[in-house]
Amino acid sequence: CFLSCAAWFSPNSWRRSAGSSGPRFLRAVSSLQEPLPLDEETVRLHKSYHDRTVDYTVQHYDWVNAKSYSTDGTIPEEEHDEVWRVSKARLQYWPRLYERHIHQVSEFGSQATQQFSNASDALELGDPMNNIFIINLPRRPAKLKHVMSQLHQAGLNAFVVDAIDGDAFTSQEEIDELGASTLPNYCGHKNTLPHLTTGQLGCFMSHFTIWHYMVENNIPAALILEDDFDLQENFKERLGACLDEARGLDWNLMYLGRSPTEGDIRRVTEHLAQPGYTLWTVGYIFKLDAAKALVEAHVQKRLAPLDHYFSVAMGQGFRGHWNENAVEWSKYIPQVLRGLAITPPLVMPYVGSMFLSDTAMLRNGTKFVTDLPVREGDPWTAGRKNEEEWRAAQGVKDP
Repeated sequence: CFLSCAAWFSPNSWRRSAGSSGPRFLRAVSSLQEPLPLDEETVRLHKSYHDRTVDYTVQHYDWVNAKSYSTDGTIPEEEHDEVWRVSKARLQYWPRLYERHIHQVSEFGSQATQQFSNASDALELGDPMNNIFIINLPRRPAKLKHVMSQLHQAGLNAFVVDAIDGDAFTSQEEIDELGASTLPNYCGHKNTLPHLTTGQLGCFMSHFTIWHYMVENNIPAALILEDDFDLQENFKERLGACLDEARGLDWNLMYLGRSPTEGDIRRVTEHLAQPGYTLWTVGYIFKLDAAKALVEAHVQKRLAPLDHYFSVAMGQGFRGHWNENAVEWSKYIPQVLRGLAITPPLVMPYVGSMFLSDTAMLRNGTKFVTDLPVREGDPWTAGRKNEEEWRAAQGVKDP
């Protein structure tokens, strides 16, 4: 998703718009206006990630090409059935989170109550404090090991949340009974797959369950991380400074990591920007009013790939440069998110994680939702019609 960020970068252009002398509120800015170039450090981080990912692919070509992604290779064969049973059982509790689904990691932080901003009104600034939620699938223990290492290095306490495993769905009926469904007549756009995958469904539902938990427990703000995150240098101090910098700004979504498909709408402060159409949900702060707005709108009944959903919910992408269906999607996606992005980002995916991604590509273990049997217990049809049509159109061989 690097998209030649360097082509957007002009050092003088972003520096003219930076600084704190501008207005201290987010103006409504049309997504039809031309975006600004990205700042140099954001471009550098994404280029580095892109280049190292290419190197990783070359060095691990046979493994990458095999697409053996049902587990991450660290789970013994004899435990696969148990992992499947746990993943299947987790589905029936959605959208609620119970104690059995939340695992507290509290030995790394130096204080019982952690705080990023030193201000007395840190809570009002959107400081997540102890409310850090990390989404992890039971069949991804290697990613969980990476999560624990990151928390230890940064000295953070957090909660690891059992994710909804979209690959555990075995029928469309099972999904319907939980009350989840795509946008009406959903069709992917030119930069996505034509049909929603089970992995994309599980991703949206996993994030939704945390928003639902926030609403049920009146949590003012939460930092939500996916389990492939890499925290950047001085994470805690820089996040606190950015929250202080956002004082007086009207936001309810703050990206800590992102993959921009275009330049920013505008530079709001030195380290905060109003983002354009943005990919990744690897790390972001959600305020309670954002969670309430989405939960009360029952967005699970008209969902789409989450990062694209967020962009449209911010009112972005209507020029169609990345998603030619953004205007049509906006009829069903409430524009309730007021987004900021920390720049340069404080969170990036770790190199190689995309090859264990459950949403980034079509894998052996991932199906199009439309290819699942209609009813539970129905036999699987020979082949996967929609997947086969897509592969034929793209000239992509079967895995």
